[in-house]
Amino acid sequence: MTVFRGENYFHQENFPFHIDRYTIQKGEHIPSHTHDFVELVFVVEGSALHEMSGHTYQLVAGDVFVLEPNVYHSYTCSSEKETIVYNVLFEASFLQREMEVLQQMPSFVNFFYLVPFLRKTQSFVPYHSLQPGQKLQIQSHLQTIYDEFRQRREGYQLIIKTRWIECLVWLSRFHHENRKTLQPVAVSDKEWMESIVNFVELHYYQPLTLQQLSQLCGMSVSSFTAKFKETTGLSLLDYKHAVQIRHAVTLLETTDNKVLNIALDVGFNDVSFFNRMFRKHTGQTPGEYRRRLNART
Repeated sequence: MTVFRGENYFHQENFPFHIDRYTIQKGEHIPSHTHDFVELVFVVEGSALHEMSGHTYQLVAGDVFVLEPNVYHSYTCSSEKETIVYNVLFEASFLQREMEVLQQMPSFVNFFYLVPFLRKTQSFVPYHSLQPGQKLQIQSHLQTIYDEFRQRREGYQLIIKTRWIECLVWLSRFHHENRKTLQPVAVSDKEWMESIVNFVELHYYQPLTLQQLSQLCGMSVSSFTAKFKETTGLSLLDYKHAVQIRHAVTLLETTDNKVLNIALDVGFNDVSFFNRMFRKHTGQTPGEYRRRLNART
């Protein structure tokens, strides 16, 4: 199966962003494929079947969804009318500083991170349908971004970043507002916990709080704490530290970065605390681990 690589779309190292307005022809089938970047898809008009994670969904104008890396999916356009979509491709690092602020919004985390993971639940619809006014607002933003990306006039990168942040905030807000008018979807506690675990695995380097994550699941802190430990065998903080140390080990093995820089890269602002956590999980300090690794090679 085809794997699309970011290097083929992101031609500026400090600007890993790409947008295209693509037309799927009548009856056209786009075979199953995946990519190593994040993709947001917005359906402008038309209708198509979208298959992903073993389920098939009917897409119509105004539908929007996020695809994280390594998710295989395919499209089959209606035989009656072509389907036009915006494909927005970007690396998670594209808005690194801004993402830290956005992740403080529960509605953003829910729309952008948790909804994609919950698509594994058969009863859960993994895309969001915008209301007519909402659709026009997002379409206007995407058209501006698309025009700026093609024309590349002075200051285009700043305009694209600004408009893209606005899009993400608006989409998160629409998701939160529209969800109130829909029938609640039956998502089990197990499915919620699996989604949270995936979220922690991806965002181990960010500050995550019990209050934030329990609110996303609609649970009390005590209930969330009990269910998370039942699922993983660890508290949220212990699980997050284990993931951080796992990534630190990889960096020690594959780079020559200083221990301080590795600590910062995996989300520890205090190198002394990082050293204590590393020893707790591996039985040795980062320096000892690297020296023994070098001795073996």
